[in-house]
Amino acid sequence: HEVKNPLSAVRGAAQLLETSCDAESRSLTRLIREEVDRVAALIDRMQGFTDTRPIEMTPQNIHAILGHAREVALNGFARGMTIREVYDPSLPPVLGHRDSLIQILVNLLKNAAEAIGDAPGSITLTTAYRHGVAVRRGESDARRPLPIELCVIDEGPGAPPEIEGHLFDPFVTTKRTGSGLGLALVDKLVSDQGGIIEYSREGAPPRTVFRLLLPRARMTA
Repeated sequence: HEVKNPLSAVRGAAQLLETSCDAESRSLTRLIREEVDRVAALIDRMQGFTDTRPIEMTPQNIHAILGHAREVALNGFARGMTIREVYDPSLPPVLGHRDSLIQILVNLLKNAAEAIGDAPGSITLTTAYRHGVAVRRGESDARRPLPIELCVIDEGPGAPPEIEGHLFDPFVTTKRTGSGLGLALVDKLVSDQGGIIEYSREGAPPRTVFRLLLPRARMTA
């Protein structure tokens, strides 16, 4: 209630503004309302990291979800930054949970924006289809294909070598005011959807890459 009550006030204020603003501003008030609703639903679903309830997985247009997360970033913490899009337009629907996927991407975009800071640099979002990529959850489990690849790439300095192997552990952070929960939450939400997330430094000069591998939705007759 301590979080959701202020969220309700923000949503109500956005609704009031929407009745008296121009068309361009109304798109921003709708974005506020959508984000408030998404965060409220996330709070309902995830009471900390101990929530083990299954989530409803449905076919999702990942490019629409990327577009929403990008709009949230550019109208907030990444205002004034460049977020490039390099997408595979033929990508099939991903099997996932919309609100969780948005939260994952918003967290990763925020992490990228903070890594770049005031230095010159940009963020790049990419999608691709990777044939033959699969993962086995346990020794007795069959390998599960994860062909949908999303990458959030930034030109920041990357994580210090001493914490690279612990980036997704709770309370691990290099930020003075950080909680160390953002990437841990990302890891949980990705795992809840049967996917995996990887961190690497790639290219010359090196860039930070967070790579998500997710299942595709089954085609129905």
